[in-house]
Amino acid sequence: MSDNNRCKLADGFKLLEKIYAQFSFIAVGVIGTAGILLVDWRWTPPYLLIYVYGILGIVMRHLTCPICPHLHVYNDCLQFPTKVSRCLVKKRKTSPFSILEKVLFYMIFILIPTYPIYWLISNIALLTAFLIAASMWYLGQFLYFCRRCRVSECPFNQVASSQQASEFIKE
Repeated sequence: MSDNNRCKLADGFKLLEKIYAQFSFIAVGVIGTAGILLVDWRWTPPYLLIYVYGILGIVMRHLTCPICPHLHVYNDCLQFPTKVSRCLVKKRKTSPFSILEKVLFYMIFILIPTYPIYWLISNIALLTAFLIAASMWYLGQFLYFCRRCRVSECPFNQVASSQQASEFIKE
């Protein structure tokens, strides 16, 4: 991958990048779930469904990861260990996101940080920790990873389209 100078993540993800992305995202789920459990446990299953199935079952299995060349071409993944992603994603997808897929994608990434807020408001410490973790993850994505993304079909991708097209063709 190092022959491609234009993609800043062409050499794969560094361990610290993986730790940062995973720690902040897992913290969002754990803190959000804890906040809901402390107030009214009955609202926890819908959040866990959105968080766990939304990411593992929809985003990773059907939307972003099946298109990502890091996983399929270079045997690397922002999620670690990469073998787990390979178990979830069996087949590479080459078609762009449909309208329904884009709607699902946005819904998942909007609901994960907003759903638990109502229950977290009563606990300022958890709310603060949640907002910090969510900010870390989303700012890390938008200001770092999305600006270097190789998944041109992803709605959050911020790489110039001409650069994406030329890099995708090279693979």
